[in-house]
Amino acid sequence: MAKGISSKIFSNKVLGLVDRDREIKQLMYALFTKEHMLMMGPPGTAKSLFAMRAFSAIEGANIFRIHLTKQTTEEYVFGPLNIVELKKGNLIHNTKDSILTADFAFIDEFFDASDVLLRSLLGVLNERQWLKGSQEVSAKLHTAILTSNYQRDNNVTQAVLDRIIFKTEIQEVTAKTKRLKIYKDAIEKPDFQTPKVLSLKKLKKFSKLVEDPNSVKFPKHVLQTFDYLLTEFTKESKKYISQRTANKSLKVLKTSALLDGRDEVSYGDLEELRYVFCVLNRRMEEEIFDAVYERCVGKAEEEKIIMNDLEDIETKIKKTPKNFDRLSDQKFIDHMREINGYIHLLDTMQSPTTKTSTKRDAILAKMRNIVDDNRDKIFKRKRVKVKI
Repeated sequence: MAKGISSKIFSNKVLGLVDRDREIKQLMYALFTKEHMLMMGPPGTAKSLFAMRAFSAIEGANIFRIHLTKQTTEEYVFGPLNIVELKKGNLIHNTKDSILTADFAFIDEFFDASDVLLRSLLGVLNERQWLKGSQEVSAKLHTAILTSNYQRDNNVTQAVLDRIIFKTEIQEVTAKTKRLKIYKDAIEKPDFQTPKVLSLKKLKKFSKLVEDPNSVKFPKHVLQTFDYLLTEFTKESKKYISQRTANKSLKVLKTSALLDGRDEVSYGDLEELRYVFCVLNRRMEEEIFDAVYERCVGKAEEEKIIMNDLEDIETKIKKTPKNFDRLSDQKFIDHMREINGYIHLLDTMQSPTTKTSTKRDAILAKMRNIVDDNRDKIFKRKRVKVKI
């Protein structure tokens, strides 16, 4: 289904980076879902390099790049005022070559911007619309990567951050062998050129497939487990995840399924939610996610397997006659042996949830009734030597 698109289309080798596999996977989800990515971390951790090489790997892309400061005004981001219109008393911006006409945006030192500018970016990042007075412009923006050395926290930044579902804290490379690889690349590849691995046209086509409400199915049991996982994670992490973010995270599940060539989301796709629910590389958040995932999804998977086994047994029991009066001696014995075998199996079966316990007990009751109703019938017809 995802012909021409691979989950490994971006890699450390493609971007000329070292030890950034998880960040690259998060980038992949941001691109395929038309969402944005925030990278935070100390200076010198190649955040800017990561962003520019990521966008450079896409053929036919128009990239907008800016370094924000407290003094950066809207004109630098959305385009200068149109002088002709200004003389007429109209505040109209010339948006050519601005963020509004770009396919991708790299916004450096994001939290250095003023609250006024960040507030103006809200509609562009989420609704892809910019409203300024009487001027309304639709933004072409596919994905933005925002970088910062720190996180500023106030009402405005919280609103902006809620529109950026992929966040990561870039860590310094600590392993000696990997640091040596970085030195080697710096010596041998000082003019590294990022290869084009994906066309903008193909990326947009895949993203449209992700947005198509009919491209991937969500089984009821998976959606229920998704909600359980979300609820348990927010409860244990004390982290607020808005309904907007929860809804957008469903696109990650669709992307995971499509990249695997499936048209239905499975339990395994739920593990990819770590790239949305957690700030990547925040150890505490990821450890909580791992524990909650194991408890919620592991139990749900076990429940599904056991429920399938129980349904198979139930189907076979339904095909078994409730009254053995007309059966031959051998068939009578065969049926009794089969039912007793199932009873023994279910008696020893572990039930991970209330649902499986209820189902198992109901089937056991039916089988025991059949055995009780037929146990002595064969001896009333004639004596047999075959042991049941």
